[in-house]
Amino acid sequence: MIGKTSKVETVSQSLLFSDGMIINDLIPANPQKLVLCPACGKFFWIQKEQCLDTLPEAEHETAYPWTSWRFFGCNLLDNRGRIALINHYWRSLALLTPINQQQEIWIRQSLLWAYNDLYRDAEKWQFGDFFKGKVSLRYLLSSRSFNKRGVAFFEAERPRINENILALIHLLEQDEKAEPAMIAELYREMGDFVKAAENLKSIVRKTHYINMLNKFVQAGNRAVFKVAG
Repeated sequence: MIGKTSKVETVSQSLLFSDGMIINDLIPANPQKLVLCPACGKFFWIQKEQCLDTLPEAEHETAYPWTSWRFFGCNLLDNRGRIALINHYWRSLALLTPINQQQEIWIRQSLLWAYNDLYRDAEKWQFGDFFKGKVSLRYLLSSRSFNKRGVAFFEAERPRINENILALIHLLEQDEKAEPAMIAELYREMGDFVKAAENLKSIVRKTHYINMLNKFVQAGNRAVFKVAG
């Protein structure tokens, strides 16, 4: 599982969401640590340092990055592809045993992002954008229909989503390096606004993100929101 990694000097647009997901120029920026081989179907944990040690430095190669690997298994511009990614992470949790705490946190965080991707950009285009000439009516209607189906699947998966969030909270609460804000965000996404507020009270420094998170908790809103970008 070796391939070249593309590099860019600048980023035109960077988006940060409340669940920690970062998207640069429409490509997920969070590092991919788990690869499913398209040939044999086996799971592999990427250990970048070991991969680099086995290759000539001049070739600048590394294990397949997320931006390349994802096209082997699914198309994230289609709900079927997004659902395939969700199933990929559930399958990895079932098959990859034993795994350590950090590996399980990574898989469950990735699973949460995959679920949230079903509606992350659902409100991107409104009818007002059509009248402003930003988007065609045909694209607007097809986009809204696409997002509606994604949201419907997300709501149908609520029990499994909450199961994953609870497991992730349990893992993070045992991790000394875990951010209280992320634990608060997880409680908020699960709909436990009391627990979310309790975790936010322990945070002294009030950043833009913390202030936004507080507003969403007070409003009883558990939807993922864009923090910046």
